[in-house]
Amino acid sequence: MSIKEKIKTAASIIHSSNYIVVFSGAGMSTESGIPDFRSPGGLWSKYDPGEYAEYSAFLSHPEKFWTMHKELSQTVLEASPNLGHKSLVTLEKEYRKLKAIITQNIDFLHSRAGNSNVLELHGSGQTACCLSCGTEFYYTDIQKQLDEGKEVPKCPKCEGLIKPNVVLFGESLPSNVFQQAIAEISSADLLIIIGSSLTVYPAASLPSMALDTGARIIIINDEATMMDHQADVAIHGKAGVILPLILEELRNIDS
Repeated sequence: MSIKEKIKTAASIIHSSNYIVVFSGAGMSTESGIPDFRSPGGLWSKYDPGEYAEYSAFLSHPEKFWTMHKELSQTVLEASPNLGHKSLVTLEKEYRKLKAIITQNIDFLHSRAGNSNVLELHGSGQTACCLSCGTEFYYTDIQKQLDEGKEVPKCPKCEGLIKPNVVLFGESLPSNVFQQAIAEISSADLLIIIGSSLTVYPAASLPSMALDTGARIIIINDEATMMDHQADVAIHGKAGVILPLILEELRNIDS
């Protein structure tokens, strides 16, 4: 099947679906200029995750985490939602078919694009929390301390350690978010997997649940995944290119 035929098939499946859930990974954000952490030139090629992004390491040497975080946060804040993100907003707001986005990304680009029900499996860099008193902070509060030259941001109330609400190595995924994700997939009649290699667990265990509930599956990813052969259609390409083409075909069906 050619890519053009696959796009038509995907549009037809979306047209006949009523409860769509998206599962997105790093490939969704690379088009916005945020490198995949695991790719050459990504964060883990510069910083050993066991030293800079492990929870116990954060507690003992938080300055290492914040050194890495400064580079990551600058990249994230300079990024903008791409055409793939904007296409998902159209599926939610205009077609009212997209009900939830389950994402492995911490860059809050889905929310910035305008999607409303975004379940962030690995947390979000948008907020942070004091580990001592529980006070919540917005990322701009933390950035202010960093801009003032603080090596390690501290809670102004109790001088406790502040940690962004992202899941570090050695931490469990937020159970409430994971359970919500399971519930959304259980309700879906279509799961669209975008920009995920489906190799990072336990998050990658979620898409296979859609097979058990009988949902149809569309995969959009640069490279082949382990679920390609189980999908109704698998399209290899960039979300920012493929999703607008699918929307164009969907409009042709509706006209």
